[in-house]
Amino acid sequence: MLFNSLEYFLFFGFVFFYRWYIHPFFFAEGQKSRDILHFFLLIASYLFYMSWDYRFGGLIFLSTIIDYYLAIKISSTENEKKRLWLLRLSLFLNLVAILGFFKYYNFFAETVQYFFSGKEILPKLNIILPVGISFFTFQSMSYTIDVYRRQIDCEKSFVRFALFVSFFPQLVAGPIVTAKTFIHQLYKDVQLEEIPFKLAIRFFFLGYFKKVILSDNISPIVDLVYDNPANFGSASIFFAAVLFLAQIYCDFSGYSDMAYGSALLLGYELPENFRMSLIRQSFSDFWRYWHMTLSGWLRDYVYFSLGGSKTGYIRHKFNLFFTMLLAGIWHGANWTYVVWGICLGCILIIETLYKDLIKKYFPNKEETSSNIFITLASIFLTNMLVTLTTVIFRSKSLSHAYSIFYNMFSFTDKEFIPWTLKVGLTSLIILYLGQWIGYQIFEKNKTFRVPIALEFSLYIPLVLVISYLTNDNNVPFIYFQF
Repeated sequence: MLFNSLEYFLFFGFVFFYRWYIHPFFFAEGQKSRDILHFFLLIASYLFYMSWDYRFGGLIFLSTIIDYYLAIKISSTENEKKRLWLLRLSLFLNLVAILGFFKYYNFFAETVQYFFSGKEILPKLNIILPVGISFFTFQSMSYTIDVYRRQIDCEKSFVRFALFVSFFPQLVAGPIVTAKTFIHQLYKDVQLEEIPFKLAIRFFFLGYFKKVILSDNISPIVDLVYDNPANFGSASIFFAAVLFLAQIYCDFSGYSDMAYGSALLLGYELPENFRMSLIRQSFSDFWRYWHMTLSGWLRDYVYFSLGGSKTGYIRHKFNLFFTMLLAGIWHGANWTYVVWGICLGCILIIETLYKDLIKKYFPNKEETSSNIFITLASIFLTNMLVTLTTVIFRSKSLSHAYSIFYNMFSFTDKEFIPWTLKVGLTSLIILYLGQWIGYQIFEKNKTFRVPIALEFSLYIPLVLVISYLTNDNNVPFIYFQF
């Protein structure tokens, strides 16, 4: 059930109608009313998730029970050894028994087979990768860690905790929500009049536009070139690599925007996941504002746990590298993601070493320049560096990545296919113009006042335009596979 499908609009329409019209009609405000509402939303979330495969419901239910039960046990004892043992049990069950088995077992078996010269040491299993398993596993696991650290109280209601884990707008592709940012919202009564409809609809339409108009129309170009790199010249391959960065940004941030808008319409607020990532002036800033909830999760639960920057100089660099390596591995069971994570870690270390030298020898030098040409050059170089790393991310294998790079830098002169330039260049112009407008609104606090009547009257022709420009092929969200 994709956000951009008719099924989702019908499903969400029913949930919305019950949430704001049927439920308040039968139940007055109070804890009992909230409990019934939460149970309804929980059932709706499970139906949403099981629409891909009914077996997925059993897995997320198992993950929920594990962390709900272990968190209660952790909070009920003051014995630090027992608390630590229970936390380790939670980590083992989540990372090894659930995420490790379903996502990484066959990858591990194939790797062992490779190192033993093709001998099948471990049997390969016909495992279906559950949609969004990395997202809900990290959410559930972070709750247990926060209870262990005594940063939050243990949630006694199983329904509330289960809804936190499975809340359908963000369930299959994020943002990654922590208990600290979500569960407290379940204790509040929200009125329909309090919902910022204009903001919610703007976010949903923006996300829909990014996904359906930009990402889905870029997708055929990227697929065409990446599937047959030998048939294209260096310029075409490099252009496709640039377009893939645009595609994955529009696809993933579009999903996050639609998830934010959907949740807001139901009375809940999700955390920010992207913030004009493509106009950042450094590699570290790019990743700080890209998939912010994953970056925040890794920072809070991995980087800080390793000591962060409060360790020795070498250890600090290792902490950065290891965190980025885990970010790569989190994305998938393929050596491309491992190498991609290694590249991210190495580049980040090189950048921090450069900043350390600048700070040491030029202490008065500002990190960012006010010169427009230097700013644009920094943005361009950052985007090009990220583009090269995404070649590894997009490739099916390391040999495929090598083929892409080889043909990219062989400087062969082959013609552009005209429609790829027309669609691709137009999409890039719209995307970067949108990034600049977003920067003016969200970081420069500039306001563009549009009369409400005019804005809502434009939605009807906007829907017609979007329908006309929609790609005929239904392209799944890229991050569903993670």
